[in-house]
Amino acid sequence: MNLRDIRDSFLNRSFDIEGLPLWLGVAVLAACLLLLLLFLIRTIQRRRIRYHPHGSITDPETIRMFLRQAYEQRRPFEVQIHNEVDTRRPNLRTTLEQLGPVNFTVEISGIESFSEQWIGRTVNIFFHVNIDGDPIYYTFQTRIASIHFPVRGVCHLTMEIPTLLENRQKRAFLRLKPPAEFFRGAAMWHGSALPDDSSLYDLTLWPRPTLLFLPGRLEQFEVLNVSAGGMRMRLPHAVVRAQDLHFNSVERVIIMLDLLDPEQNCKLLRYWLQCRVQSVWFEHPSRDLFMGLQFLAWAKPREIPGGHSRSGMEWLRLPSSNEVEPIGNWIMRRHLEIFRDLPVDIR
Repeated sequence: MNLRDIRDSFLNRSFDIEGLPLWLGVAVLAACLLLLLLFLIRTIQRRRIRYHPHGSITDPETIRMFLRQAYEQRRPFEVQIHNEVDTRRPNLRTTLEQLGPVNFTVEISGIESFSEQWIGRTVNIFFHVNIDGDPIYYTFQTRIASIHFPVRGVCHLTMEIPTLLENRQKRAFLRLKPPAEFFRGAAMWHGSALPDDSSLYDLTLWPRPTLLFLPGRLEQFEVLNVSAGGMRMRLPHAVVRAQDLHFNSVERVIIMLDLLDPEQNCKLLRYWLQCRVQSVWFEHPSRDLFMGLQFLAWAKPREIPGGHSRSGMEWLRLPSSNEVEPIGNWIMRRHLEIFRDLPVDIR
């Protein structure tokens, strides 16, 4: 059969033109019904699945697994209590004491009393676990179910196991020990060494600092970590005893930090921070003193035209997020440098 025969055969075929509209109608109707069925199935599935933000964990067994790892690794739980009266929320450093079927209990040392009015209050909790040597950070929200004191000076808070665990890195929670190569030193003013309110804007009128940290020369305290909203410190027992230092919760101190910014050719960044003592505790058996501080206000050198600074200082209030933004940005950049290969999600 040649090409002409194939053409003649195709042209001589007869088609049932009258039945064609019926077949087309059936095909279109079937396609519409199929699309409608698929749409209904997708709608039902979406209604059953509750929306959760990126980076969250909702599987109960996975949530319990991470809480169990925090318990086994003895990781601290930082509890932030929602306070409707004061925009500054109290922070409590706790440890996971017990993990039950539906509740868990954290322990706080050094507290003599804790009002039962906090029962039912919403709290935010931050903790981290080490996985393959890398820290993974988590936050969740829950409620205080009960408060009791097993022994004097020890408080137990029982709370509901969360249904949602978030592992998104939040700058407000992100803490970092300042890398030695970018940390030039620090100073602390406390007690009688605190400047008067009238002297806050002129550094030449300030008394000498109570404690100094000059790496390799004079190390009277240690900055354990810094966040955008606060910091944690350690004071050796020998220093506390020699200077007869006493710290109480809610009292005020001023910290000066000298940081280097590698993005600006290692420019010196100097910040003064008015802080409130959030927590104080002694570690056994070293008897070293540990403190948690919350930032209340911050200052930087006041610059004059030409880029030269003088003894004047510019004090700035914290925004609604209660963060010192330049310090938070500095910490975030250092964190990205150190943990750039850290997995974003662990499921």
